Amino acid sequence: MDRLKFDFDVQNIVDGQGVSIAITGMVIVFFALTLISLFIAALPSILKRIAKRWPEPVGHHHRPSPHQPVEDGVSEELVAGIGAALHRQLGRV
Repeated sequence: MDRLKFDFDVQNIVDGQGVSIAITGMVIVFFALTLISLFIAALPSILKRIAKRWPEPVGHHHRPSPHQPVEDGVSEELVAGIGAALHRQLGRV
């Protein structure tokens, strides 16, 4: 069985066009990162234009509170007493 022979030499890189492939890869990555940086730099002005074209609605944006106010006929002391009794009763369960 033949053993694989690996020769690690600079000439193998030159023969396999390793330098040109590496430079091409670095140029591609450089341009991609440049485009990303330009997009990030231009993003505030893009968002301003979008905000002018499609403004956010003015007014109340969230649902009303699920808590109902205490009726005028029920005193706060009575509500506090009912709450304390429920807490005490449910604490035993």
